Amino acid sequence: MITRYRRLLPLIDHLTAHNITPIFVGGCVRDHLLGNDSLDIDIELYGIGSTDKLSNYLKPFGKINEVGKSFGVFKFRYEGYAIDLSLPRTENKSASGHKGFDVQIYREIDFAAAARRRDFTINSMGYNPQTDTLLDPYRGGADLSAKILRCVDSLTFVEDPLRVLRAMQFAARFDLTCDPQLLTLCSQMISQGALKELPKERIFEEFRKLLLLSQKPSLGLSLLAQMGGKYLLAPPSDEAWDKTLALVDVTPKELPLRLCALLLETENPQTVLQQLTAQRSLLSNTLTLIKYARKYGVISHLPQPILQGRDLIALGLTPSLAFKKILDSAYDAQLEGQFFTKSEADAWLKTHLVIAL
Repeated sequence: MITRYRRLLPLIDHLTAHNITPIFVGGCVRDHLLGNDSLDIDIELYGIGSTDKLSNYLKPFGKINEVGKSFGVFKFRYEGYAIDLSLPRTENKSASGHKGFDVQIYREIDFAAAARRRDFTINSMGYNPQTDTLLDPYRGGADLSAKILRCVDSLTFVEDPLRVLRAMQFAARFDLTCDPQLLTLCSQMISQGALKELPKERIFEEFRKLLLLSQKPSLGLSLLAQMGGKYLLAPPSDEAWDKTLALVDVTPKELPLRLCALLLETENPQTVLQQLTAQRSLLSNTLTLIKYARKYGVISHLPQPILQGRDLIALGLTPSLAFKKILDSAYDAQLEGQFFTKSEADAWLKTHLVIAL
């Protein structure tokens, strides 16, 4: 594995020289076994218990983000990689939500004990570059080969509600079958209202990964339905849900387009989307796409508006709240094929300006 990430050897050698044992963990190990490169690297550091010492050791490698220092986490960029260095830790549930944990940092701890806090076995593996050894106490490699999504520990898994949605997107991204015990755990968590503990930004992030990082998002959506979480997307009927599953897989892998496919069959896509994200431009673009798709029966890239605010100013108008109404009407007309060129748009504008106002 280290040959794949040989640009990190200076960092590895530097840490080793200070009697620190670096262990690659999580997604980069999983991705390596799948034959994929990863630019996001997580490394746990064994043999050091002081974050202040680590800060000093890292100075030769440039600017370090110490936002997570109290949790023993340091972030920085090196040789094109986004690197998270962390000290081994355990987590114990102390409050509701996905952040309600007491974190205990250790200088020395068995890798299996540290990996027990991981969500899925495929994410619980480690790699020791000093000995060129794969560390796999929970048989994540075997599960990855068998395409099974299994939790590391059923008792700790249920402590983090976000893991339900992580199961959804991992199943789709890596074409995994959900272990029956994991399916039962996730179903119970949803029925007990676990997803209501999550802020919408975290929910949306998992859907974003589902839509952009998987070839067949329908695999994750089908799993979500099995778990009892279909209500998040409010499909009006089973027929509408089946249409959604078929459509989202064949839609180009761009976020507004796939969100359009995801919500096209819902009765009130604006309400559902606003419950997932507060990003205004994404809301506007997606809802415009849905309007266009419902009218013309096709999901495709929307053209750029021909008429802009500067065109209204050129006609002697003063910028005001009415501009948006005028430009929205002009864009609707453009999508309906009432004009195709700038000259045709100018002519349309002069004719319809009074109506638009």
